[in-house]
Amino acid sequence: MRSLGLSGCARSSHACETCGTVPRMTHPQFVRDKRTKPIQLTVAWCVALLSLGYMLPWAIAATRGKANQGSIGLLNLLLGWTFIGWIVALVMACAAHQGGVVAAPPQPQAPPPGWYPDPAGSGQQAYWNGYAWTSPPQP
Repeated sequence: MRSLGLSGCARSSHACETCGTVPRMTHPQFVRDKRTKPIQLTVAWCVALLSLGYMLPWAIAATRGKANQGSIGLLNLLLGWTFIGWIVALVMACAAHQGGVVAAPPQPQAPPPGWYPDPAGSGQQAYWNGYAWTSPPQP
């Protein structure tokens, strides 16, 4: 007997053209907001150096790939002169990245029991009993 494995098909881990099954996602994925943009990173550090550290929170946010680095830069630019605004921008830049769990999509149902083209590609028919392929294939 051949096992379906994770993909739903004995052939491979990708979508099967023969039986139409698709890969199953067994675990939820954890997604973070980290996105590094090289051009913005370079500009942020150049501006931070030219401003003698005034725009340092923005450069740190750009280096860490914060999703809200634009907001941090704007806050730093407009309210950084108050020192409290600069500290708030620095704290925002150094804060942990936001993350979340993306739920796994519902798993597709297996095809009903019956005769299907052999997933091994022999050109014969194989019987799917609802859980696994039976052997041997029939012409």
